[in-house]
This record gives sequence, C-alpha cells and structure tokens, in this order.
Amino acid sequence: MPKHSAWRAFRLRCDRIDRKSERWLLLTFYALIILTVAIEVIRRFALNYSSVWGEELARYAFIYLAWIAAAAAVRDRAHIRIDVLVNLGGPRMQRLAWWLSDIATLVLAVWALWLSVSPVLTSLHFGSVTPGLRLSQAVFLAAIPIGFLLIASRVVQTMLADIRRMRRGEPPFDGHKLFD
Repeated sequence: MPKHSAWRAFRLRCDRIDRKSERWLLLTFYALIILTVAIEVIRRFALNYSSVWGEELARYAFIYLAWIAAAAAVRDRAHIRIDVLVNLGGPRMQRLAWWLSDIATLVLAVWALWLSVSPVLTSLHFGSVTPGLRLSQAVFLAAIPIGFLLIASRVVQTMLADIRRMRRGEPPFDGHKLFD
C-alpha cells in the first residue's frame, strides 16, 4: 500500500471516529436533558416533590449540547448564513468568501477561547461549586472554552478540506442546507 493511500485511510478512519463521537456526545446530552426533565415533571406533579439538582443538570447538559452542536454546524457549514452575494460569483468568488468567513470565525473563536479560560481558572482557584449538584463550577464553565476550541478545530478542518478540494480542482464545499 503506498504511503499516500495509507495516510488517506488513516485520515478517513479518524474522521469517522470524530463524527461518531460527536454524534454520540450530542445524543447523550440530549437524552440526559429529556430524561432529567421527564423525571422532574413526574416528581413535581405526581409526587409533589422536586429535586434541587434536576433543573441545574438539565441546564448544564443543554449548554454542552449547544456548544458541541455549534461546532458540528461549523464543520458541516450548516450554520446560519446569508449567501446571496456569494452565489452570484463563480467558484473562485465562493472560495474567497469561504476563506474570509473561515478566517473571521477562527479569529473570533481563538479570541473567545482566550477570554473564556479566565473564569474557569478563577473557579478552580477559589473552589466554587454549583448550588444543586455540589460539583465544581469549573466543570460547567469549561463548556465555553471547550466549545470554542471545538469550533476553532472544526474551522481548521474545513479549511484543510477546502485546500484538498482546490488541489483536486473541485468547487468549494458550500455546506449542508437545512432549507431551500
């Protein structure tokens, strides 16, 4: 097997693991939200009792779900955008627009990542805990830097994929559309 095809096979395998792990994380957090809310509804209305931790767990699971989903949307270029002007131009104009968009997203993600690490470190330093779960607040504050780190890595992945498509002479990947 030539070196080039071995590298491609390795990259495809890593990509498959990456996508599956992302989907499983999304499914896990979504199921956790549904299960927690269902249990809390039953406890409140059937048993006339609610827990301190239920609402908090669902909220933090939703935050992690949102950040992982945002990174998935960036990777698939399925995020909200207005691409009327981009579609007026040819492949060269589309490629330039995607590169400018990716660079702006990467700069924003790195800047936000830099700013979001400080609250996590502060929480670790002072040992703050959540009121209901009594877990370290840093675990939940870390959702923001983890989310921006995932977004930055997804942008780099799409930029590298664009370079590969450009070398093969293919048009730029314009993403998966939810609606037409």
